[in-house]
Parts: sequence; structure tokens; C-alpha cells
Amino acid sequence: MKDAFYKFLNNSISRHFLTPRYLILFVSNQCWMKCGHCWFSEEWKKDNLKDDSLSFDELERLSDSVNKLLFLSITGGEAFGRDDIPEVVNLFTRDGKTQRYQIPTSGYLTSKIISNTEKILSQNPGIPFRVDVSLDGNMEIHDKIRNLKGCFSNALETIKELNKIKKKIPYFDVGVITTISNQNQEIVEEISDIVNSVHPDGEWMVNLVRGNTRDPESGKVKLENYNKAQDIINKRIKDGTFKGHSGHLSAKWLTAKNSVRRKVINDIVLDKKEGGACSAGSIAGVIYADGSVYPCEMLDISFGNLRDFDFNLSELWNTREAVELRNRIQDTRCICTQECFLSTSLLIQPQLWPQLIYERLRH
Repeated sequence: MKDAFYKFLNNSISRHFLTPRYLILFVSNQCWMKCGHCWFSEEWKKDNLKDDSLSFDELERLSDSVNKLLFLSITGGEAFGRDDIPEVVNLFTRDGKTQRYQIPTSGYLTSKIISNTEKILSQNPGIPFRVDVSLDGNMEIHDKIRNLKGCFSNALETIKELNKIKKKIPYFDVGVITTISNQNQEIVEEISDIVNSVHPDGEWMVNLVRGNTRDPESGKVKLENYNKAQDIINKRIKDGTFKGHSGHLSAKWLTAKNSVRRKVINDIVLDKKEGGACSAGSIAGVIYADGSVYPCEMLDISFGNLRDFDFNLSELWNTREAVELRNRIQDTRCICTQECFLSTSLLIQPQLWPQLIYERLRH
């Protein structure tokens, strides 16, 4: 009964909105780093990305086919590695198409990130925008994970400079993301102290390593080490020092959502949460740089490629194959710890809403 309901719900959502409301868009396959904990490896790209990356003109055609977006994550690779990233952003923010958008970054090339962030903000006044910088350890461990000397210091400098912009622009937010892997799981408290020293007035997002990582050992994480971050954040919420997200009216709800999400991840790892009831392929979706469209980052089955549908995303999103794949997600009770899709799935899992409200009232 539950599977049938969620199949009906997700396919109804897809037919109604025609295109995803929450979109993860890869605009580059290239990255400044080769992080051990990352699943977006050379091997994965070789096996799954079959065509050249979309040109700017093709990205424009894609933007024309996308309906209203509640949230757009422009990622890679390293999105800030593109010289035309402000222009790419503008494709998707024009005419009020996107309500809120974000770019995650390693924070490596500070001056390039800052100059492009300032340009993006000046060209898109009033639209909530967030840049999330990865910080995965102290200097030794962070640089080791990312296989690039000096990237820790650069990331800290980028966070500091972005926060200067945040103080001047009310619709801009800065986040720090830490991915817990076997390489940094023993220093969660130290990472928290580092984050708090450079980013005391914003959100610290803690992710759990996922997928087939570049370093196969990365996934060997003790759950209690991941949960240390939740304990630290809870303590800071209690004493009033955890500020969380800002920059738009729903910001505090996002901070509350992140807290609920960490608890859900804990339950998933402990096999206490039933699968299915997932919004992948209906509310949320992924488009890779070669134009291939997927319901989720963790599924290696594609809906198809935009180039084969003349860049008509709504047609691709609602093919018979897409319906069958959405149904398969529910039939197999697919479940994972991919944070973005856990977030959108909260919208269709009312049993979690009381927890969400409780967390919101705490902030």
C-alpha cells in the first residue's frame, strides 16, 4: 500500500510540475583536487559520462526548458573553475526562474571565487545565494584528503572573505561542509573548533561519506564519530551559539532540516529506517555536464540525455522509462544517505514533520 501511494504521488508530482523543482546541475567535470572521499572519480566518469560536456549554448537551451526552481545547486567538479560561471548562473536566475541557488566549492582559488561571487550577487540582486566551502580537517588531514598541499589555508581564507561579503549583503549566505570519512573521523571535535573559529555565525553542515569513493577506505566510518558532530551542534544550539543558515525567510527551517536529516542518517546506518518514500526523480533530480539526467546521484541508471530530446527536459522527465524508474525506486524501497535527496524527501514524509517543527522551535 505504501509503495503504491508513493508511486502515485511521485508520478503525479512529476506530471504536475513537468520538471524537477530541486535540481543538482553539474556544469563541470573538472576539479582542482582529487579527494579520497569523493565518489565523482575518474573511474565513475569514464563509466557513466559518455558525451562531451554541454556548451554554453546548450546550457541556455536547458535553462529555457526548466520550469520554476525552488532550489538550484550548481556544482561539478568545481563550478568556480569555469570562467563564465556568472553567466551560467544568469541563465537560470533570469525572469525569476530560480528562487534560491547555491554553489559548493573547495575554496582553493580564493581570489577567483570571491570575484565571481561578487559578480554573481551584483547581477542577481535579491535572489538568495549561498556558497558552501568544504573543510575536512586540520591542515595536515585536509590537505591529505584532498591530495593538494595548501588547500586548507586557502579554504580558510575563502571562508573569511566570503563572510565579509555576507556581512554586507543580506541575501547572501555562507556554509561550511565537512564530510566525515575514515580519514578525519577521529578529529571531529577539532574540526568543529576550527569551523567555529572562522565561521561562528553560520551553518556547519556535516555529511557522511557515500558511494564508491576514490579511496576505498574512506567509507569505513564509525557511526559514533559521525554523531559527535550532532552532539556538538546540539550543545551549541542549547547555549545559543549556533547561528545556522541565514539570507532568506526559510533559512532557519533549513538548519532545523539539517538536524533532522542527521538523525535520519543515523537511523539509516543502524538499519532502523525503512526505505522508499523517496523524492528522487520527482521533486529532485540531477543533470550531469554531458546532459545525462538522473533521478539521484547514487543511482547509476539514467532517464536519458537531453541531447536526445532536443533539450526538452519536461518530455525527458515524463517518459515511460522515467515513470518505470520512479516506480522501481519505490518497489525496491531504495534508501541511501545522500543528504540532498533526504532533504527533499522530508517534504513527502509527514511522520518526520513533528521532528522538523521541534528543531525549528529550538533555533
